[in-house]
Amino acid sequence: MPTAFIKRHRDFLAGLILVIMAFLFMGKALFPAEGRMLYGFDLERLFYPFGEFMFRAFRAGKLPLWNPYVFLGFPQYAEPQLSTFYPATWLLTYLPASSAYALQYTLHFALAAVGGYVFIRRLGGKWAGAMLGGFAIAYALTMTVRIFVGHMPHVMTLAWMPWCLAAAHWAVEKRTWWATIIAGVPLAMAFLIGYIPFLILMIPALAIFVLWLAFEAWRAGDTRGALRIVLQLAALGLFAALLAAIQLLPSLEFASMSNRAANRYNFSDSYSIQWSFLLTSIMPDLFGAPQGTVELWLQNLPGAIYWEWALYGGILPLVFFALAWSVGRKQWRFWVVLGLLGVLLALGDKGVLHRLLYDYVPGWSWFRFASRPIYLFNLALAVLAGLMLDYWFDLPAERHAALAARLKRALLGLGVLLGLLVVLSVFWQGAQTEPEQVQIAGAISEQLMRLLFFLAVSLGLLIWGYGRPRWQVAALALAILVIDLWGQGNKFITDVKQEPELGWVMADIILPENRLDYRVLSKALAENSGYFYDFYSIYGYDGFTLEASERLHELAVSDARVARMLSGQFLLHGPWWELPVIAPGWEVLTEPAGVTIYERDDAGPRVFIVHEVLGAVDAEQAWAFMADPALDYTRTAVVEMLPDTNCLIDPAGANESATITSYQDDRVVIQATAGGGGWLVLNDLMYPGWQAWIDGQPVVIQPTNYALRGVCLPAGTHEIVFEFHPSILRTGAALSGLALLLLVAALFFAWRHSRQPA
Repeated sequence: MPTAFIKRHRDFLAGLILVIMAFLFMGKALFPAEGRMLYGFDLERLFYPFGEFMFRAFRAGKLPLWNPYVFLGFPQYAEPQLSTFYPATWLLTYLPASSAYALQYTLHFALAAVGGYVFIRRLGGKWAGAMLGGFAIAYALTMTVRIFVGHMPHVMTLAWMPWCLAAAHWAVEKRTWWATIIAGVPLAMAFLIGYIPFLILMIPALAIFVLWLAFEAWRAGDTRGALRIVLQLAALGLFAALLAAIQLLPSLEFASMSNRAANRYNFSDSYSIQWSFLLTSIMPDLFGAPQGTVELWLQNLPGAIYWEWALYGGILPLVFFALAWSVGRKQWRFWVVLGLLGVLLALGDKGVLHRLLYDYVPGWSWFRFASRPIYLFNLALAVLAGLMLDYWFDLPAERHAALAARLKRALLGLGVLLGLLVVLSVFWQGAQTEPEQVQIAGAISEQLMRLLFFLAVSLGLLIWGYGRPRWQVAALALAILVIDLWGQGNKFITDVKQEPELGWVMADIILPENRLDYRVLSKALAENSGYFYDFYSIYGYDGFTLEASERLHELAVSDARVARMLSGQFLLHGPWWELPVIAPGWEVLTEPAGVTIYERDDAGPRVFIVHEVLGAVDAEQAWAFMADPALDYTRTAVVEMLPDTNCLIDPAGANESATITSYQDDRVVIQATAGGGGWLVLNDLMYPGWQAWIDGQPVVIQPTNYALRGVCLPAGTHEIVFEFHPSILRTGAALSGLALLLLVAALFFAWRHSRQPA
């Protein structure tokens, strides 16, 4: 390929290489053997069943609004991890699950790498450093370790971070309203992914970066320019929120009602980085490597999640990070400070700052794992690696020679120290008699040797690579980082046999086929997988469980009245979770494949009529009423009375009945006959957006029995229809539509500007 062509299209070729590398990294996971798929704990238990429900709706030309199969019903479109309105999600609709999720990871590793390249170029880095930095952003263990746990939305959200920074930097440079609007698109994409906890990290990080640009302008004497930059930041954020309102508004509503809204600080701090784990920034496998199963991985880490402590971003970036303060340009010190700020926040209560933010900054409590700000440290490592690579090899010869002499002495001293430590650890390993101690000593020896190797080659590149052609230096630096980061990241890519969980298979064989007539409770299974067999569950698996669902599920296990009310006829219990004390009436039906299936013979119907109403002023009072052991749900409904409630309740008449005649995801039709006026209870979850009609006339749904749906039923025979039409989705769609029109206008002005002569 001619040299002139390469120079002219250098940025395009660099981006193309980074994209190809993403496909190489995922490799065989994109095309697994028949019957196998990419492993990830949440991928298998959460995203696979929810994804199948979503893609089924897309193929039918519908939106996956309400999922009736888990949690007594679930607003799937609003769940902040499922990315219903994110364009990349739609690409997976017709792909087999065996490849779809691996492709999602691949696209976002490529997106992160190319975004890092673009951002570092904007900061003044040359193509060689930008490639190194972009690669380091995408493949730091903070990103790749999440494959093993199936944290797909984490990777998807963070992939947009360098694009957000690059776009904001571009808008500040352009100083136009249309550039500010266009620059909001990457942040809007992150909003559409919907993963709120990482947005709470990204938004402050973006704000800090832009405010730093404003400070630099103010320090240069451009006070008006500094003010304009601050206003641009506000406009950019507002536009991004408007463009993504179709997802953002429902997700915020959902999050405010979820169990994460009620977190306590002790929970968040329990997932903070321990001081000892700072060692993993240079020795990533010191406390155990991901091998085999999650249980194996965690056997030496009780109560801990190893992947939340993934500080490792590579030895070469760490060396550049250490050199940046004294050798690099003064303005690059911003990234050193930002990286150290990320470490401080990730320490949780041990760093103090995290606790202050948790207590006094609205919304920070939703960011429940204190360790996650460590991403800022990895981001800073990567950016400084990209900026410093070219800068280092462009230093004047005398300056480089003086620094190289210091590095040689440092390398010699560190080599001697690390070599001595390796020898000591080998002797220690040989002196141990307990297998566990031998394993620990061996892990330390291995990590010390690994550290010595990558430190030697990294410092060797900085010392003896000077004066060589740029492409050779770039290739060597990238090769070091590929071996270093991919050598760790590859172990997170494993596949598993794509087969249904045996417990659900046996339940499908044993339990009655009329699935609409009853519900199951499931614990210690892949709870959401009951969807594949049309089971309707009182519970499910999701980190964003609605608080109402969680409470009712807990009661259904221990309170026979609630189990009957919720049509809970069967309880499926897996082998790896201790079952709490269960209520009388649950009897063992069978124990197939290590799963115990309990049954009760008094489960109530999915819809029923009562003729006594106990009014409550709010949900908490309703919950308190339900704790009364004398309350009989077959006779009495606890109703959260809304204003102007006027319902005539008469004694039960003869031949009274209520039957579900049609049950679809977001529409339920009931035929009911009541001799006297009564209260009709459908034991599906109440959620904003559900509406009801009796014989075509709209009626108000009132929260019943704490969190179910109830309507006042007149005497006689009637058709009752429940439909899900969330108004917040309409509002979000309207705002997103207006923002889209504004974006089209901004793109038009940008096009006109590009055609004007310079």
